[in-house]
This record gives sequence, structure tokens and C-alpha cells, in this order.
Amino acid sequence: MSKRFLLTSFLAVLAFTGSSLAQAGCDGSPLQGYMHHIRDELRTVGSDIKSGDTQAAAEGVNKIITLFKKSREETPYLFIEENLQGAELAKKEKAFQGVIDDTIGVFESLETALKANDMAQVKTLMGKVGQERKIGHSSFKTSC
Repeated sequence: MSKRFLLTSFLAVLAFTGSSLAQAGCDGSPLQGYMHHIRDELRTVGSDIKSGDTQAAAEGVNKIITLFKKSREETPYLFIEENLQGAELAKKEKAFQGVIDDTIGVFESLETALKANDMAQVKTLMGKVGQERKIGHSSFKTSC
């Protein structure tokens, strides 16, 4: 598997990630900060993969996992913007947490693949990262 192909795949995912899954919006909340840190860490992971430093990439993925775990406890700005309350808010929060949990699972698998230097699996999992991003953005990200 060529490093160029992996880098191209990674950059495509990163380009779509932009502000990352469920950006908090215009309020400057912790969720927004976590998502920006995830975006920045993904850039570093991409550079590490390109240079062949899978150990450093795995360490970066571990940082991303930590940021997603923190993000899981936050409320997306969209829920505030829509003035969700009660059962509807609880339902949407559960859905948000489910997407975060799925994304964490993908990153945990990616970390394992990086530690095993399984570049074919890394490529597959980077595609799954992009899929999770699309799910999160389409469901939980607001435009400001």
C-alpha cells in the first residue's frame, strides 16, 4: 500500500472533517474546542502516517479518543439552538452519544491497526472515520 494513497485518503477525510463532528457552533463551548483539537490532531496523525511513524500516529489517535470521550459529555449547540427539552432532548443526546461511541470504536480499531503496522486496515478505518464524520455532521452540526 503506498504512502501516497494513504495520505490522499487521510487528507480527503480531513478535508471533510473541517470543524469536526458536531461542532458546538457559535457559542465557544468546550465541545467546539474539543472538535478543533480533534481536527488539529488528525492533521498530525496524517503527517505521522505519511512519514511512516505509526507509533506516533497511534499516540495521536489515542489523544483523539480522549477528546471524543470528553466531547461525549457535552451538548451540541444545535440542541440549544432548537431549544430541545425533556424527552426530545434526551433522545437527541442519546443519539449524539451513540455516534460518538461508534466513532471512538473506529479510532480504537485504528490505533490497534497502527500499532500492528497494518496499513491496509489503516486505510479501511480512515474511510470509516469519514463515514462517521458524515453521520455526525448531518445529524448534529449547525451552521452559524
